[in-house]
This record gives sequence, structure tokens and C-alpha cells, in this order.
Amino acid sequence: MDPLKTTPLLVLLLLANAALAEDLAVFGREEFYPAGAAPALGSGDRLAFFKAYSADVAARRPFETTMALVNPPSWGKTVSAGTLGSVSFHPEFTGGFVCHLSLDGLAPAHRYILTLNGNPQRAGNALLPSPVPGNEAEKYYDFLFITTDARGHFDGGLGVFLKPGAYDVRCYVKDASDFKIVLYRDFFPFTVK
Repeated sequence: MDPLKTTPLLVLLLLANAALAEDLAVFGREEFYPAGAAPALGSGDRLAFFKAYSADVAARRPFETTMALVNPPSWGKTVSAGTLGSVSFHPEFTGGFVCHLSLDGLAPAHRYILTLNGNPQRAGNALLPSPVPGNEAEKYYDFLFITTDARGHFDGGLGVFLKPGAYDVRCYVKDASDFKIVLYRDFFPFTVK
């Protein structure tokens, strides 16, 4: 492999890791902005959410709920026995889901995708954008690609823009190379005002 061709890619990956350590407002898996930035979001709901999220980050308002993320049962894939995570969040927020995510014991410098996954019998399923292949009644949202650091760690604040309503969904961390679930949290409620 030509080192002159790979060096720019490595620099880009390192910059992406640095950016993801910040508090990010997320509007899609590859559309995110640091809190407090000045993105061109128009004047509607997206801008209102960005401003509310940036104000919440600046105020360092404590999160009311914290839950563990754990290795999945047999339907997922285990990275290691030491893989774990946590998600702290506001159970109610205007315009989206606001949380802090901490992950440990994952593959180092590896790409993962964060997902909210519904169920047709639970709140919020119809508010998620994509049908699960083979089970179109169930919806999900792959909302952000992340890359772990050299220790297999990720830690960052996220404000995920969502449709208003009540949600009762799962949280997944999936390996972006094969989309297998490596960490998850079973159903938990929150409300987007």
C-alpha cells in the first residue's frame, strides 16, 4: 500500500474521531454539527432544535436517566466480555433525543453505527424512517456513524433530531462492516416535544 495515498485517509479518520468527541447535533448519519456552531439550517424545526440543544450543552444541564448498554444475546455479536457502554439522557426534550454516550472495549479505530430500533407494538415505531428488511412493520433509524479511538473507546454528547412524539425503542451499536449488533439497550421510553 502506498503510504502517500494512505496518509490523507489516516488524517481524515483522526479528524473525524476528534470531531466526534464533541457534543454533536445530529440530523442524519453523516450530517452533524458541533453544538454552538453556525450551520445553515434555515429557520424551521431543525434550527430550533439546534439552538435548544446548543443551549442545553452550554448550560451543562444534568441528565435525568442513565442506562447500561450490554453485549447482545445470541442474535448479536460479542466483541469481548469487557465491552460495555452507557447512555445518559433527558427523558423529554424539544425536537429530539439528547444524550451522552460512553462506549468501551470495542475494536480500536473501528467504525460503528448508532441506531434507534422500534417495534410495531410500541410507541414511536412509526416515527422512525426506515423499515427493517424482511419485517417492514418494524422501523429503525441508523442515525450516526462513529469511530472508536485507539483504545476502542467513544465518549460524546449527541442531540438527535427526531419527529415529535412518544418513543419506546431500543438503542443499538452496530459494527459498520457487517451491521451486527455489538451493544444494545432493550426498550426504553422518551418523549420528543
